[in-house]
Amino acid sequence: MSLLVAGTGFEEIAPGCRRAVLPSPWPPGAVAVFLIEGEGPWLVDTGANTEESAEALRLALEDALGSDVSLEGAIVSHAHLDHAGGLAALRPPVTLAHFDAAVPLAADERLSRIGPIRTVDGEGGLMMYLEDWAWVLGEGHAPGHLLLWNPDSGSVLVGDQFFQGLKTPLRVADPDEDSFGDYLATIRRVAELEPSILFPSHTEAIREPLPYLERVERRMERQLDRTMAALVGGPRTAEQVTESVYRSLPRPGARQILLREQLAALRHLALTGEASRGTDEGVEVFEAG
Repeated sequence: MSLLVAGTGFEEIAPGCRRAVLPSPWPPGAVAVFLIEGEGPWLVDTGANTEESAEALRLALEDALGSDVSLEGAIVSHAHLDHAGGLAALRPPVTLAHFDAAVPLAADERLSRIGPIRTVDGEGGLMMYLEDWAWVLGEGHAPGHLLLWNPDSGSVLVGDQFFQGLKTPLRVADPDEDSFGDYLATIRRVAELEPSILFPSHTEAIREPLPYLERVERRMERQLDRTMAALVGGPRTAEQVTESVYRSLPRPGARQILLREQLAALRHLALTGEASRGTDEGVEVFEAG
């Protein structure tokens, strides 16, 4: 089983980087946070805004740092509450996020007292406060998703961008956003780093990153071919295309992820001009050409 299970404290996973796994109220039930040593300790992600998660994080930090060492701050990979909700209880001296993630963080009333948020912007650069680390923008799953990259060890903290044995849910909130194309671009961006290991937030490490990234890219390109084939004789809704592409649909949770990916693929084809998009009684419909 590749899913992480909530544990008891921080364990070293790469030079200068430790991981703890906290309980989460949302599937799959646990989420990783990371402790990086710079001039002082920085926490990457904070877990959920629940008493159970906050207490698990407090105990893990106390065990790792002792009572005399304080965090320099927290880095948020993305603004989803299983990763950023713990800011409410932690209240770090400073929070660092990508600009596109800082906007929803600042707007969330539950996080209104977390203190100053500093931002980075663009597609990548050196990591503020952590001289041995850089960052790369991951797109498709959440706005402003930061992937932290250590060139010396080849380690990348990938958050929810990549998983071992699971699909990444693609963003479908904005019908004019090309989350499918953005995700493909992120695959290529990370592959160019030639990483040696990827550390996701919900599954065990991906230890052969380049073959993994190649497989995911090929799968998504095949997905586009199957989607185009399913549009013959259209128009079709995303649900109709999903039922055509996946003859036997899995349990509801996995089905929702497949439906989201299919809708993202259809929108990508429409935005690139390979398909057309319209609406029928408020529901998006697509057809070839």
